[in-house]
Amino acid sequence: MTTIGFVYLATVIFAAELPASLPSPEVIRKTAHEVLARPEFQLDGSTKAGEGLIRSLIRILKRILDSFRELFNWLEAMSPVLAWLFIAVLVFILVVLVTHIVWTIAMFVRRDHRALALAESLALKKVNPAELARDAEAARARGDYILGVRLLFRACLALLEQREGSTFRLGATNREHLNRYRQTPLYDWLARFVSIIDLKWYGPEKCQPADFAACRESYERICSLAAGIENAQHA
Repeated sequence: MTTIGFVYLATVIFAAELPASLPSPEVIRKTAHEVLARPEFQLDGSTKAGEGLIRSLIRILKRILDSFRELFNWLEAMSPVLAWLFIAVLVFILVVLVTHIVWTIAMFVRRDHRALALAESLALKKVNPAELARDAEAARARGDYILGVRLLFRACLALLEQREGSTFRLGATNREHLNRYRQTPLYDWLARFVSIIDLKWYGPEKCQPADFAACRESYERICSLAAGIENAQHA
């Protein structure tokens, strides 16, 4: 009786572990089609998303234009002159905005070209500190104070290169040049150049005559200090 019960129990367990019957091929194909139809499996999903965004933008623009049209019709019902004055104000604002955008882009490109031309001209020729200082004075006379400051700073670097008998790494930033002399008396005078250039060449502030005068004083002090320093480079 015990043996029969054991065999029965083993048969029940074995039967429970048998896999269920496989679905028919039609059910398998239908299930696969439903899975592949999900959005995450659609290859043109990005295209549909882009088209949806364009349609949304067009719809928003249409609503804005409809709102302006309704406002114009409302004003025209009150006074045609007032309605067309409203249109004239809108056109004027649009022209001002477009002009401002074009002017900003043009000034940005012009400034980049000027900076690139200056960097290339200074890098290609062997510069003389005294010559750079004279160019800086000429820039000051023309009212281009920030160019004068940059030329004076380049004159300082050229002078230090001559005193140390070495050439600074091409492409080094102003801050990197400044850090070379962190532990020397030159640091504070060079820092004045770097601060003014950061604020008034790369930054939004306008360079003033007083800024050039301060940098001219720094240049003269650096010339005096460099004359008595064999090697001011910070290791």
